[in-house]
Amino acid sequence: MKITESKIINIMEMLNKMDMIEIKKGGKYRVLSNSGKDDPMETRGEFAGYTILGEEGALVFNVEGEKSLLRLIPVSNLIAIEFSPEEIVQEKKKETSRDSINYIS
Repeated sequence: MKITESKIINIMEMLNKMDMIEIKKGGKYRVLSNSGKDDPMETRGEFAGYTILGEEGALVFNVEGEKSLLRLIPVSNLIAIEFSPEEIVQEKKKETSRDSINYIS
């Protein structure tokens, strides 16, 4: 299949129309990531937030299990994040320009 400029433009237009998906703090997720071995590492847990690990961004999860454990997963190691539709951030109502302007006298 030959990639033409028109095909690239069509793909970009489709991507621009897609809604952004955001995971939310406190949501339960299943994450597959590279582990340094042949098999990927599976993490099941609650999303706690984002952090910086060295010079790279990472996701922080409270891992499910008997003991309390936090796991930092570098963004470059992510393979997949599985979740139900209830575990994503709902799109906020867009503000009108009138709502976003504050006048101070």
